[in-house]
Amino acid sequence: MRQLLLTFFLLVVPQSFAFVAPPASSSAYAASSAYKRAPALALSGDISLVDQLTDPLLLQHMATGGALAFAGDVIAQSLLSESEEKSIPPKDWDVIRTNAFVVFGALYTGGAQHFIFNYLNNSFDEPLARLAMAQFFFIPFCYYPTFLFMTPLLRAGWEHGFGSEEAKARQNQLFSEVATKIPPTLLRNWCFWLPVQYVQFNFIPAELNVTFTAAFGVIWNAILSWSTAAGKPVAAEKEA
Repeated sequence: MRQLLLTFFLLVVPQSFAFVAPPASSSAYAASSAYKRAPALALSGDISLVDQLTDPLLLQHMATGGALAFAGDVIAQSLLSESEEKSIPPKDWDVIRTNAFVVFGALYTGGAQHFIFNYLNNSFDEPLARLAMAQFFFIPFCYYPTFLFMTPLLRAGWEHGFGSEEAKARQNQLFSEVATKIPPTLLRNWCFWLPVQYVQFNFIPAELNVTFTAAFGVIWNAILSWSTAAGKPVAAEKEA
């Protein structure tokens, strides 16, 4: 399983970033006094739901979000590992936890934010308004509730089988442990992401917003993995 995940990561990351480089003329364009933010990839009533969900850029964003969530959690576990032999990934790598972060990164960081940033870029002309909406609405009311629901559900289900009593008990345990860490993590979030997204909404073209945040997300996912790490039951408490 470890070898399979590493192979997946090595294959996906180059593909994920294949679209990152802006057009050759973009530097001159950005430098001009008439520079405006790039138009967002707007949702349109003329575009079918299937077309929107199979948009190659959306799929690339999801691949990027998942791959970088993988990197962030592996780095976090490596830094916190109590194994005597230090390595990346660590000898006591919790693959299930990493899998949960990968799914969350693909679906929310890459997928949901593809549409959230489109909405913000099309609805608000002022960068500060987009920043305020992102950090003081979407983060506390969308990002953290999704994280708080999804990661305990996936981890408990993969550990004990979805729907089992053991999984339900484990999910409740993880939910309680993670929920108590959300308030201080939210404060860390604002300290980290307010300056990052200030740059994003002022200087980064709209079509690169997800990639920009996903790149910084490697650091943030390591912080999130560490700050919300929940102990394993019984003898394996040392590693979440």
